Amino acid sequence: WGTANLFSNKRYMHGAATSPNAEVYAFAAAQVKKALEVTKELGGEGYTFWGGREGYQNLWNTDMKRELDHLGRFMHLALDYKKKIGFGGQFYFEPKPKEPTKHQYDFDVANCINFLRAYGLGDQIKMNIETNHATLAGHTVHHEIEYAASQGYLGSIDANAGDLLLGWDTDQFPTDVYMTTSIMYALLKWGGF
Repeated sequence: WGTANLFSNKRYMHGAATSPNAEVYAFAAAQVKKALEVTKELGGEGYTFWGGREGYQNLWNTDMKRELDHLGRFMHLALDYKKKIGFGGQFYFEPKPKEPTKHQYDFDVANCINFLRAYGLGDQIKMNIETNHATLAGHTVHHEIEYAASQGYLGSIDANAGDLLLGWDTDQFPTDVYMTTSIMYALLKWGGF
């Protein structure tokens, strides 16, 4: 599947879809548009919204409701474009806490599902759960998978691992047999994707 990097360029230091700067929002939308076209052209089966910086550092200078409204509108625009170009792939939302902002709007599965339901996106977008992001949110990946599956939102798993002593995403290959077994158990329990 495809995605767009809406976090590493300094223009996204205050978010992409949640940025207070209209030019940044438009640039992010153009990037997603192009990424969707490329994903379709390459035969991709899915597209992931991987926020990265969709959040805030300080509530004193943040209009949370407005930023969430912008993120909701952004995702609706992407869905409209998906239909326009005939892309049949699944859309995913990937929870990612704390990194690099103090609070991410896509903190964990429960946060993401609440957001999707509140903005009328619930029947069109599923979760892409990354193992180490679950850890960073203070959960196990098993918890995140169970929550997503129980709500009908389990879509994809990025089954990596991280280092519990580090406070950021390290994207290591999983080596813990208990963790990988719990992932497979949950997938079997819920009938897969």
